[in-house]
Amino acid sequence: MNRKQRRAAPKRHPSAGGQRAGAGGDPVGQMFAEAARLQHDNKLSDAARVYKCLLLLQPDHAEASNNLGLVLHAQGKLNEASACFARALALRPQLFSPFAGVCVTLAAVNPAIGQAMARAMPAWPARLPAARLLDGSSLDALAADPLLLGILQSTVIRSLALECALTALRAHLLGIALGAAPATAGELTLCCAIARQSFINEYVFATTADEESGVAALKARLTGAAAAPMTLAAIAMYLPLHTLPDAAALLDRDWPAPLAAVLIQQLREPKAERALVSTIPRLTAIDDGVSLRVQQQYEENPYPRWLRVAGGVEPAAIDQSLRDMFPAAPFTALGKTADLDYLVAGCGTGWHATSIAQKYLGARLLAIDLSISSLCYAKRNTPPPLSERIEYAQADILKLSAIGRSFDVIDASGVLHHMADPFAGWRALIPLLRPNGLMHLGFYSELGRREIVAARAVIAECKLGSSPEEIRRCRQDLLQTPLARLARFDDFYSMSECRDLLFHVQESRLTIPQIRDFIAANGLRFIGFEFMQPALQQLRDLFAANGSSMTDLDKWHAFETQYPDTFAGMYNLWVQKN
Repeated sequence: MNRKQRRAAPKRHPSAGGQRAGAGGDPVGQMFAEAARLQHDNKLSDAARVYKCLLLLQPDHAEASNNLGLVLHAQGKLNEASACFARALALRPQLFSPFAGVCVTLAAVNPAIGQAMARAMPAWPARLPAARLLDGSSLDALAADPLLLGILQSTVIRSLALECALTALRAHLLGIALGAAPATAGELTLCCAIARQSFINEYVFATTADEESGVAALKARLTGAAAAPMTLAAIAMYLPLHTLPDAAALLDRDWPAPLAAVLIQQLREPKAERALVSTIPRLTAIDDGVSLRVQQQYEENPYPRWLRVAGGVEPAAIDQSLRDMFPAAPFTALGKTADLDYLVAGCGTGWHATSIAQKYLGARLLAIDLSISSLCYAKRNTPPPLSERIEYAQADILKLSAIGRSFDVIDASGVLHHMADPFAGWRALIPLLRPNGLMHLGFYSELGRREIVAARAVIAECKLGSSPEEIRRCRQDLLQTPLARLARFDDFYSMSECRDLLFHVQESRLTIPQIRDFIAANGLRFIGFEFMQPALQQLRDLFAANGSSMTDLDKWHAFETQYPDTFAGMYNLWVQKN
């Protein structure tokens, strides 16, 4: 739509585990119910007043912050609305998914960035000048938007339109840093926010030869003189500061607050991770050829990058969680709400392990991975209350039998498809599972990955390696082909994720009949495929209408054959040991 004519309505993000409205004897719950009623009745001033009173009592109420943002937006108070949405996202990082809804909200409360997104993408690969991109709005105004800053500093940007706009703004800010005039405080703030975003996405944004020359000129200014804050911030938009010569000396100076935050991200935190190397136990040897190649990839690109754990998660018994997900599936309850021994095989950078520790009552985890770099990232980023229940260690799945431990639940949802033989890895894990133990597994689908396979064939034909420069070039080249649909995958938007998606050194894909046969041959029982709501409910209704059981893998195979994008991400399934 034409953003000059009217503002987009922001998306109402769902709350995850928010305050129950109107809970008996709960003043916060009663206030929330009252504010929601006033909001529904379009009594916006009254609703805003009650939401604000509630937030004085409970500042971390994410849904109240979100709803207050909606009310303030409806009143035309865009700056206040932006701050409320930013607060809600900070409290509940899981609200960043799906990212399309975040972009709608951002454009609604900041029409200038909405216009920039609408203009940048059609002009791509040209970088529009800021005057055309922003249509008269200033960089200082962008830098004053708390929602934009919060997004840039908190998550990977997963929108082509926003990526194009930010890439153009980055080039403009580089020009300001190269110029003679001093940068404004707003320009420095925005430059630092884009630098932090660049570090989060591992510098996946495309660059031009002119930009690379400009960055080289800025680096030359660092020699023999104290760096100007804008010079350092501009360099940080294009490469991590810890790669600069004598980077540690930068920590000896006082810097403006936005730049000090960049130095924490790009110098102090990587240093802290390196210091953790000696603290990671090595449980097994790693000498399998494929394991060594996979290990090397993740040493170079720990995956995935994440910043904060989800907020407002109420833990539940694993039996109840599975029953909610699979109400008709036959499985034997574990009956455990304490001392739930959980193995995460292939934990990467720890995001999934922390999610499990939050989700299940009594879970205590052994989280293993091949990559020490990934494990150090995980250990640094895991909050202390969770780290007490997660043991991170280096090990190879193929040798895990040597550790002499057994588990109630084993999660191998991100690793088996990167083994030479996924079934060998699966088979190696089964003896570690206690009787009636549960397994959560992930496999790539042969049908669902057909576009990825085609892209990998193009990459191989072009003899592209997996260097950052080649990944950046590949992303841009693919966008000019019918394979541009790959941009719908979240993994398209950061360097490590894109490498994992398109350049992985080892990828295996399966079919449902292969999974069915392995389950039957190895004393396992299929419980169900895991989907997010509302897709799960839609599938339940569809199977029920057809008189089919959701535990019938032959029916699932027929369904996937008819709808090959069903498992475009992967098969996520639960099984139980008989």
